Amino acid sequence: MSVREELEKREDRDLAPYAVRSFRTRGRDYEIEPDELRTEFQRDRDRIIHSKAFRRLEYKTQVFVTHEGDHYRTRLTHSLEVAQIGTTIARALGLNADLVEAIALGHDLGHTPFGHSGEEALDELVPEGFRHYEHSVRVVEELEETYLYLGHRGLNLTWEVREGILKHAIWKNELDQSRFRHLEPDLLPTLEGQVINVADPVAFISHDLDDGLRAGILREEELKGLGIYKALSGGGPRPWTRKVIPFLVHDVIEHTRQRIKELGIKGPEDARRLSELTVSFSPRVKELFTELHEFLFERFYYNYRVLRMRQRGIETIRLLWRTFTGDWRLLPPDTAGKIREQIAALPRDIPAEERRLLEEKIVQEVVRDYIAGMTDRFAFRTAAELAPPGALPN
Repeated sequence: MSVREELEKREDRDLAPYAVRSFRTRGRDYEIEPDELRTEFQRDRDRIIHSKAFRRLEYKTQVFVTHEGDHYRTRLTHSLEVAQIGTTIARALGLNADLVEAIALGHDLGHTPFGHSGEEALDELVPEGFRHYEHSVRVVEELEETYLYLGHRGLNLTWEVREGILKHAIWKNELDQSRFRHLEPDLLPTLEGQVINVADPVAFISHDLDDGLRAGILREEELKGLGIYKALSGGGPRPWTRKVIPFLVHDVIEHTRQRIKELGIKGPEDARRLSELTVSFSPRVKELFTELHEFLFERFYYNYRVLRMRQRGIETIRLLWRTFTGDWRLLPPDTAGKIREQIAALPRDIPAEERRLLEEKIVQEVVRDYIAGMTDRFAFRTAAELAPPGALPN
């Protein structure tokens, strides 16, 4: 018996009936030989970690632009924190922690530079809009080039990991039902995917609170009126901010256990066909979380220092988009080559106006992918090379 087979046997023995088994995956777009040492979801985790898109997350903004300080979270550290929180929840619920870890590490691969400011800027500029969770799927299905030597693009991940990546933010964003039909956007994700819908906000609410205090934008005195402060500030020497994650995670585990029992969830598909997420906070703790989230929006995310960083990122994205869609010959040769190849592949007998529109669409899509893949510092450096003096804010 191989190591993988031993791991699969352990999965089947130890996981809850409603957990996804790696050996029952819906599979990959391109068939590959099973690995002797890793389950399918462990293999996906490793493919994500070794991708270029994952490495670039180190230099992509969470809230603070990367050069603002060495200790603020980046998109990479955020993804690692989501994985840590998610696997803790998964193990407590008897879910497949390997699947949760793979989704967590891949959930933001398609994020723009400059955090949500960059995403909003591209969403404003790209005709069909831009959503980072959709672009993350595009990264793992189409844009990564690791396996070109095998004749296909993308990381060739399992269906369950890709579904979880697409649906990791449905707690706050409704999916477009016309996009990514192969990932069943009309259904909720697996319970493992639902764990990320909680682990993601738990991670950012706690680390943004910590970063805001570290930066001096938030003050302890301002926080004393919050319900979560009152719930966690008493007893022991441990700072109350260090208790936020354990408090939220414990509540999710206890409340979800109760919901699974009440809803009669027996198998992996049961929770996907319900009308609301099973993995969730209790009503009381959800109120505390929402109050803290709204407080951070008002006092942290809309603070003038953060807004200045945000505006600088937005203006950088706008300049790059205008410049490259205006003259795509300014793109690097390998990126411009993608445009040439796609334009050359257009039928020769189509009407001139139709050709013009198709060529414009090709340029916009390649430029979108190029900008979305940039790190903060690469975007700043590229914009500085293209902008006239004084065109960008310092």
